[in-house]
Amino acid sequence: MKCVVIHGSPRRGNTWNVLTLIKEEIRKNLDIEFIDIELRKENLPICIGCFNCIYKGEDKCPHKDIMSEIVKEIKEAEALIITSPVYSMQISGLLKNFIDHMSYNFHRPSLFTKKALIITTTAGAGHKDAANYVRSVLNYWGFNHVQTLPIAYRSRELTEKNKIKVLEGGKKFSEELKSKKIHKPSLKSVVMFNLWKAMSKEKYEEGSADYDYWHSEDMSKGVFSPQVPIGILKKLMGTIIYGLMNK
Repeated sequence: MKCVVIHGSPRRGNTWNVLTLIKEEIRKNLDIEFIDIELRKENLPICIGCFNCIYKGEDKCPHKDIMSEIVKEIKEAEALIITSPVYSMQISGLLKNFIDHMSYNFHRPSLFTKKALIITTTAGAGHKDAANYVRSVLNYWGFNHVQTLPIAYRSRELTEKNKIKVLEGGKKFSEELKSKKIHKPSLKSVVMFNLWKAMSKEKYEEGSADYDYWHSEDMSKGVFSPQVPIGILKKLMGTIIYGLMNK
């Protein structure tokens, strides 16, 4: 099994220490390979908001030479760990810049079988809000399961209480990966899937990235990704939403 780590800190400090413990705990339970991507080493330029990735496709991003390699690793992995210290009550600028470069995933979610763990650390406050923000982002990208681990790291050393919390978080994520279970989508995910699918017909022309994605064989037929099981009621709701949007 492969797990990609997106480390959103400009240094190896408290967040890296928590990540190290998590990796050690997961290795006890799984045969796993970690691919560490430290954003500070990638020299990823600031996203300029050109919308090329959304309108024309992610291969038209002016920074595609860097991003395509990272995205390739994520697509080939079963799991993702995202880490960030809390700066000014939110995630680091490094991580936010990475998320901005992945904005097309809000329009074209595709990571429906992936599972993720989010680690945020703070010396003060904001760790829960920061973790919840990243979880919301990954849910919009299509992730099947997202676990958060916000840690208030208010001393030079990790307290025993927090160490237990970290190890329990690592064990819980290990068990989730080991289960290989694909969870049914939330109602919100089904609704958003069908909103984007319907909007692609009205807002975008054939040949645009969104239009072509939503009219592909996999996306055009059902009310959610064929890779994910879905209940009858949510399937009905998705059908109704799509029908209403088309009208």
